[in-house]
Amino acid sequence: MSGKKGKGARKAKVAAQQSAERDDLIRDAGGYDWGWPAIEMVMANMELSQRLAAGGFSGCGYGIIPDDLPFITLVGSNIRGMQSALALLKEWTTLSGPNAIRLEIAYDGPGYVLAISQQVDLLRWRVSGIDTVRQPLMMVTSHIKRMDSRHWMLDQLADYAEQPVAPLRLIVAEMPESVSRGGGSRDFGFTPNWDNAILLPGIEVYRRPEDRPPHTMARTEAEFEARTKNGPDPGWPPAPEQDPASVASARERRLAASMPKTLHVLRNTHRGAAFLEQALMLGCARWQVEQAICNIRSADFLAYQPSGARKRLAMIDAVRHRVLEPASMHVDLTVISNDQISAQIGLDTAFLLRRLEPDREIGDAVAERIERIRELGYG
Repeated sequence: MSGKKGKGARKAKVAAQQSAERDDLIRDAGGYDWGWPAIEMVMANMELSQRLAAGGFSGCGYGIIPDDLPFITLVGSNIRGMQSALALLKEWTTLSGPNAIRLEIAYDGPGYVLAISQQVDLLRWRVSGIDTVRQPLMMVTSHIKRMDSRHWMLDQLADYAEQPVAPLRLIVAEMPESVSRGGGSRDFGFTPNWDNAILLPGIEVYRRPEDRPPHTMARTEAEFEARTKNGPDPGWPPAPEQDPASVASARERRLAASMPKTLHVLRNTHRGAAFLEQALMLGCARWQVEQAICNIRSADFLAYQPSGARKRLAMIDAVRHRVLEPASMHVDLTVISNDQISAQIGLDTAFLLRRLEPDREIGDAVAERIERIRELGYG
């Protein structure tokens, strides 16, 4: 019963948030500042862990081959399941290159910890593209396996991994039934199978806890116990950067990512420069004019003109987050009047002031809003 109540409460919370976002769209009336941080989060799924579990993943094998590359083997009781996990890992490398897989080993007491995860930057590239408007926070799931002992050959692999270039192969193997029945940590020999082997550019091996980078996935048993005791990290998710410099930087990056053709015309053509000079007579900053023109032109991307204002604003908001202006698109600045630019700047400044000073009444005059933006250091 409590589970149903919890699920209902979450649904109600999501519905309330969506309703608030729709109300904000109506209140902003088409105003938008591209520099204001948008909080988005993407979480990797658990498919790798599910496949490794289906394969009965229980140990590692590794070896150094004279005059050849070393290898690391993921060993399980069900070879079909392990091959399925390897196929998923290979799919990551097909989509993003060999760096897509992050393989880490951290010594922990007499044993060690193996962590298999996706490279965060490459995962972000796959889900949101390179230098796009969206730069979501990434939550990467990692499959972590604890081994209660270390074979001496792992020290050799650690020495090898310290080289500037240290490629190795990743494969899978089936643990003999006699070994899996015995339980505990046991050594056994096997012949490597190179079918579908993945060539990795390297592996990170940490002999001491302090050797690990800050965002390592290889956590010791003591660290996991402390995490369980202390609860979630209070510093996550990080607070969005809302200072003037960060807002200005994000605005420039996101506008260039979404409306590159419009910015090019405004900044690199005679007609664009003449249009900007005329618009600057309104008494505002150059970036405000550029942003206003981009916001006005966002409506050009709508597939159709809806009859309702709410629907139209929602569609324009979707355009800002998802559409990239093609280089072939014609930029006709003659259809935009100074009155339109002034009105849009008024909406855009109101958008920003509403978030900087939510409890302060916003003035009706556009000049008053522009001046307040300057006073706050965002002009």
